[in-house]
Amino acid sequence: MRNAEPDDVGALPKNLQDWTSGFIELLGTKNVLSSSAFDRAGCFVAEDKGSIVGCVAVTNLPRKNWVVIRYLAAKRALSRVYAVEKLLSRALQYVETRKPEFLRATTPSMQPYVDVYRSFAFKPIRRDFRIAWDLTGTLGSPNKPVEIREVTEKTAAEIAGVLVESIRPYWDWRTEEQGGEEAVARKFQEGIKKGERWLSGSVGKEVVGLTGLIPDYYKAGEARLRGAFVVPEHRGRGYGRTMMSQASGWAKKLGQHKMTVYTFSYLECLAPGALLYLKSGGKIESEYLQLQRA
Repeated sequence: MRNAEPDDVGALPKNLQDWTSGFIELLGTKNVLSSSAFDRAGCFVAEDKGSIVGCVAVTNLPRKNWVVIRYLAAKRALSRVYAVEKLLSRALQYVETRKPEFLRATTPSMQPYVDVYRSFAFKPIRRDFRIAWDLTGTLGSPNKPVEIREVTEKTAAEIAGVLVESIRPYWDWRTEEQGGEEAVARKFQEGIKKGERWLSGSVGKEVVGLTGLIPDYYKAGEARLRGAFVVPEHRGRGYGRTMMSQASGWAKKLGQHKMTVYTFSYLECLAPGALLYLKSGGKIESEYLQLQRA
């Protein structure tokens, strides 16, 4: 076990994708490892006969002094459980030096990782899904009369407040991790400036829902869906299905043939967002767990 060197970090996205059969995807990993969330002092690798065969990373959440352990993985992990345990132990030793206010972990829902986390007193608290849509077929039509407008830099500040409202209460835990509602609103506006595309749906003068995507995010024709959201007082009226229909139709018009979203769910049942995505034709590609120490 040793700290990761720059060359090791550069190779990790492809290694993680291979070691987990695609559960840990390439682009998202590259983005994390090149962001301010990454702390190389908290990234460790396992080496066997001169080759990297495992890794783990302690990364920063946007909220100050909150951290998450991720990327615990190994090549042929079922035959290297001891190495996986040693990697997690080393990560936790580093966490102790940081004295964080909050710690959680995230892992693909696959063995041996789940059992290794459990053996270190971590308990699952949420599920995460990667859900994708094939946009090459016939798409459903909106079933609610909603006026659709694209969000611009000029209107982004106003719509950011609607987004903050529309993610309550299901995403309160993530808002807290992001540093609060002001931070979430600010990040939304920054995303618009960087090329995220968002639509608002209104009935009369009132915005009832939002949806957003990043065209060509993964590669040409493969978009990342930022989600579909409905303001709390308008839920249960079909606006979520309408915004999803708008998102998929819009993506198709922008030349996208696939759309992918990451979303959370509860341990015992599907959260409303995940249920909406599956009902609208999305298929689960991968499942993950968020865990906390008991």
